[in-house]
Amino acid sequence: MKCEIFIPVIIATFSLAVFAHSAATNGLEDRATAIHERTLEEQPGPNTAILNQKSNSDPSLDKTPSPQNPEGLAASDKASQVWNADTPAEYAEIQAGFARTVFDDEGKPLMTSAEGNVQLRYKDVLVTAAEAVVDWKAKTADFHKDVVFRIHSQEIRGSSLRVNLDTREWQAESLRTSITPEVAKGYLLAPVFAESSSVFGTGSNYMGLRDAKVTTCDLPIPHYELVSQSVAIYANDKAVFRNVAIYALGRHIFTLPQLTVPLREMQRNPNIIPRVGQNQEEGLFIKTSYSYLATRSSTGSVLLDLMSRKGIGKGLQQSWQRGNTLGSLLVYHVYDRTIKENTLTGKFSHTQTLGSTRLNLTSDFRSNSYLYAPQSSSFANQLSLSRESSKLSTTLLISQNVNNAYVRTSRLTATLAHRQSIGQSSSLNASIDYTAYTFDQTRARITPQATFEQKTKHFDWNLSVQRVKDLSDEAFIGQGVFGGIEKLHEIGFVSDSNRLGIGVPLDLKLTYGNYSELPSPIGLGRAYFEATTPVRRYSLSNTWTLDTGVGFRQYVYTDSTAQYCLDAIANISKRLGPTSSMDFVYRRQQVSGFAPFRFDYMPRYNIANLNINYRDNQRFRFSILTGYNFNQPDSPWQDITLRLAFQPTRSVLLYTATGYDLNRSQWRTLINQLRIRAGGCGSDSGSDTAAGQDCAFKLDIGTRYDTQLSRLAMARSVLDARIGRLWRLQANAGYNGFTKEFDYTSVMVTRDLHCWEASVAFVNRGGFYRSRGITFTLHIKAFPLFQDFGVGAFGQTLDTSVGEIY
Repeated sequence: MKCEIFIPVIIATFSLAVFAHSAATNGLEDRATAIHERTLEEQPGPNTAILNQKSNSDPSLDKTPSPQNPEGLAASDKASQVWNADTPAEYAEIQAGFARTVFDDEGKPLMTSAEGNVQLRYKDVLVTAAEAVVDWKAKTADFHKDVVFRIHSQEIRGSSLRVNLDTREWQAESLRTSITPEVAKGYLLAPVFAESSSVFGTGSNYMGLRDAKVTTCDLPIPHYELVSQSVAIYANDKAVFRNVAIYALGRHIFTLPQLTVPLREMQRNPNIIPRVGQNQEEGLFIKTSYSYLATRSSTGSVLLDLMSRKGIGKGLQQSWQRGNTLGSLLVYHVYDRTIKENTLTGKFSHTQTLGSTRLNLTSDFRSNSYLYAPQSSSFANQLSLSRESSKLSTTLLISQNVNNAYVRTSRLTATLAHRQSIGQSSSLNASIDYTAYTFDQTRARITPQATFEQKTKHFDWNLSVQRVKDLSDEAFIGQGVFGGIEKLHEIGFVSDSNRLGIGVPLDLKLTYGNYSELPSPIGLGRAYFEATTPVRRYSLSNTWTLDTGVGFRQYVYTDSTAQYCLDAIANISKRLGPTSSMDFVYRRQQVSGFAPFRFDYMPRYNIANLNINYRDNQRFRFSILTGYNFNQPDSPWQDITLRLAFQPTRSVLLYTATGYDLNRSQWRTLINQLRIRAGGCGSDSGSDTAAGQDCAFKLDIGTRYDTQLSRLAMARSVLDARIGRLWRLQANAGYNGFTKEFDYTSVMVTRDLHCWEASVAFVNRGGFYRSRGITFTLHIKAFPLFQDFGVGAFGQTLDTSVGEIY
């Protein structure tokens, strides 16, 4: 029996993080500066003026102090004020029913006040209010009364808002908002409702809230609510809550003095939220963590697991992010009482950017982990350095893996690669690869290679070289073990008939080089020529077409051997309907001569294929495929493959596939798939949903029948059904006809609790660790929850796939 109860503090984490990203990132991510030289233009009725220090507008529009305008004021019944941001052509505009601007002695604006339907537009952000004041000298904008943010489809309401156009600092009072799933982009399945007395932040990096209330329940008296004295949000990093009170049905349950939730670890570390349960491996358990450090750049937590079978697990988790540096460290230890061994797990990662160079370090250590492999250890390390620019790229990658399970093995690989553009038409590629594997002895090799390429008007040419140096223990006594191809040098040319001015369409390639095919030390010179015609289509009638193409390849070697190859393809196609066709395809490749290198081996074939595809009827579709191989007189026929799809109604789809062996006169395996959809959607020609709608009933069944043994080889099923408005039933099963046992069976029943969901699941799953038990899960509907229901022992999805017939 396993019971997991997810404490609702996760709501504040996701909802406030989404709000921080929406309000700070999208709305005010560029510093705006006031414009100094242009003033309002007065015209009858609606008018617009742009203040831009680079403007060359008519100077008669200036409203500097004068005898006619001694105070330097400008006003109109309806006005709009526009100022320029740092980036050219980016403007923030203020519109209002009435606006007034005050200028200094030099005609530069000092302050603009606006009243009546005030609007601020900047990129995809719209701010509306009853009143607004822009201080051009202090570079601040204040909005009052009925302030509304609109960011994409998100709407945020408050009583006042202040924006510093220079430092990107902002502050809003009396915030009310509902964060929708469209804005959350995958983090929400239902709206989150939030209130706060004040919200403040700096650009998109930080946001703070005072007296915040958060819930996903839309009832007048919500089922639950989180009330926090203050919340600090660090974008894409963490959320820090202080004095968090949890309420249920209007009653105070308990208060936490501080809670830190690492946002990046939310989906990777389930123990961030305390869990209580029971399973076969660990027995009764309580798993929790507590944050001891929460700053702008660092987060630290201690881990504590109490397990009745395994013992006490303790660990340390630390993450940091400062400037261009990002990293994390995890160390976990438990004395496993079931195997009487110390279990130690450690992970380390560090990423840092130094100018145009990026450094990445990772390390992973496991010893006696019952989740990995008891009584074993593994140690993996990786170092990568990369540097990118417009004309060059350099990468260094070093990896090491050491495993100790019964025997000790190690593997070390290193790669240094460099690519550089030379001018507009040339480039150089060079790399050095090192590989070493140690078991009872060391096997190692190093492979340097370089290629220079250049494009000209009539052809492209390249020069390349590749060596393979065997460093294995056996290599020192003349018994190397590594295979590979050495290019002592190779020069190649590539062109086509258009570039050469030849009337016949051809693709041409010519290469010459000296090669060795290891482990044989013998080297030979090799010349290669290739000429192929692109496949061209000829229309024979309204319904008949012909596609043809031919090719020639010639190989000549310095040991007086040679090989040539001729290939051809012809495809005669008959259109049977708008989407149906019959194709007769003939392919032949004739090879003559001898090739001393295995990589030059060319197969011989002489095959004719017939393909019939009928798709014009949505309810009934089929395909028939077969072929004849003239080079195999003993068994020339290819199987007749039959695929049939029948959809009698929009809700039901039946698929059948099988094959018939003409050479042995026997049937192949029979594949059947049944798909039923009902309640708001249909099968829609095999798709899971129709027009993106969710189905109230889904049933998939897949079977594989062995015609030779005359028995069911495999059967799989998946069921997902909604029962009434509040209940949901899910089930899947997999039957193995050879063992005559179920590989897995699972059933889950879910009850809708308005803003919560409760699920009870029974799972009986085989694999490396056989899992059998019952789990209970209670979670908030608004937030996606990773469910291991419907997932196999190795993380694969349990569906109804049972193979295919080819």
